Amino acid sequence: MKFRLRFSDTLAESRKNQPSAHRRNPHGFYNPHMQRSDPRYQETLHYLLDRVNFEKSTDRACTKNNFQLARMAYLLELLENPQLAAPVIHVAGTKGKGSVCWLLAEAFRRNGLRTGLFTSPHLVDLEERFAIDSKAIEPGELVEIVDQIRSADRLCSDSEHGQPTFFELTNAIGWLAFRNHKTQVNVIEVGLGGRLDSTNVCSPALCIITSISYDHQLQLGDTLAEIAGEKAGIIKPNIPVICGARTPEASKVIQAQAQLQGSELLQLGRDFDVRWTPDPKSLRARLNYTEYEYPEHPQGKQTSVEQPASFEQPANVKMLGKHQSENAAIAMRAWRKLKQLGWDLQDQAIAESLAQTQVPARLEVLGLDPTWILDSAHNEASIDALVDALESYFPSRPKTILFACAKDKKAPEMLERLVASVDRIVLTQFRSNPRFTPVEKLLEIANSLVSKARRANRRVATILSCEDLPGALELVGQPANHRSQTNDPSMVYVITGSFFIASEAKAYFASCGQIGPS
Repeated sequence: MKFRLRFSDTLAESRKNQPSAHRRNPHGFYNPHMQRSDPRYQETLHYLLDRVNFEKSTDRACTKNNFQLARMAYLLELLENPQLAAPVIHVAGTKGKGSVCWLLAEAFRRNGLRTGLFTSPHLVDLEERFAIDSKAIEPGELVEIVDQIRSADRLCSDSEHGQPTFFELTNAIGWLAFRNHKTQVNVIEVGLGGRLDSTNVCSPALCIITSISYDHQLQLGDTLAEIAGEKAGIIKPNIPVICGARTPEASKVIQAQAQLQGSELLQLGRDFDVRWTPDPKSLRARLNYTEYEYPEHPQGKQTSVEQPASFEQPANVKMLGKHQSENAAIAMRAWRKLKQLGWDLQDQAIAESLAQTQVPARLEVLGLDPTWILDSAHNEASIDALVDALESYFPSRPKTILFACAKDKKAPEMLERLVASVDRIVLTQFRSNPRFTPVEKLLEIANSLVSKARRANRRVATILSCEDLPGALELVGQPANHRSQTNDPSMVYVITGSFFIASEAKAYFASCGQIGPS
């Protein structure tokens, strides 16, 4: 306790010398009417975005020199450890972690628990990262919380730990927002990897690792085993783990780490599973969820016994795609495990969450006739999931893809699957992040893939290109200011390839007074 009090006294002394404009209101009030055009809000954004930001830089490996848990722990110590204020569900994984977080957070809310949700990156506005009861905090509250952080940030920056990064500051904002709102449970999505991610200073009640695939290889490693090892770094001693990694290479690493930590591991495909039935008419799916037990056999053989879960079967799921059925199963098993740990949870709450939750930019249907879909797929596995979903829900309809991707992603592998699966691809690039792949490079890759496919007499997509998203929308007959009469109502349009192009699409349609291009 002396350690904490010493830091708190230092922080209090520092606050005395802080400019009055940056001094925290003692009652925690903030201006609920503040607009994002307000100079104070703009200064707050500049304060945060001026930091080292690994979301816009891909040239730093995941090492202790670049990612320092000690710095994050020190910053939170200065803020009196807000991460300890409520139970935490900690979620890592390559794909699906955001969906699992949203499903659980909404279920907790429907169960009557005040719930904090921390996710990244944001689509349009920074406040999206910090949700209380499924609603993002307001601009004025962001300004107030950053004012709370400034003194601790300066003390940390002046210490041996150095200046906190953008993500570390946003993580601290989340913890403070949740403590300010007196949340009863917090659902926390890992930013990158897990072992050295700044969220890994928490003490979780439950750890979840979703599917593992190739992404962020520079930071996490070139093999699934290496990537899984980074994700498994969130596993804490004697804390249960729900795992959705199906590949043996990844699951073996996670199993070994769970065993090392003495943590119970519940594995998708072994301890629980799900059957998925899509319904193209309703654009929904039905799930049949099952759990398994492995009783001891008198002759030493291991046999599984199916245990029907208490959920009403089949479950109704709003989010599109077979991969989302696995995310739903992970959320359901997590819910069941928390109940077994003594949490007072109602199954109706998770059932309602599955039926009503739509995570932004995850096969999100923006409009119909024609159908517009926004999906943040950005590696081979997620593009495969996208293509499979389109074939399942729209089997006989023509499809147009508007595609842009980051320069550190595997554009040839993603485009190869798309070229063989859809009717038309419009290549473009995003402007909101310097990591974009130039459209000329994408065009070169796509033309090479088309030539190769034609030589083999295989089906190929028509390739078009445009330098920005508004131009790409014009190219397919969907200008911003009116609904084009040339649109084929049977066409399915998908904007995909990167979280950043999805972000630009959301912002663009909002600026035109539309939720989507409908």
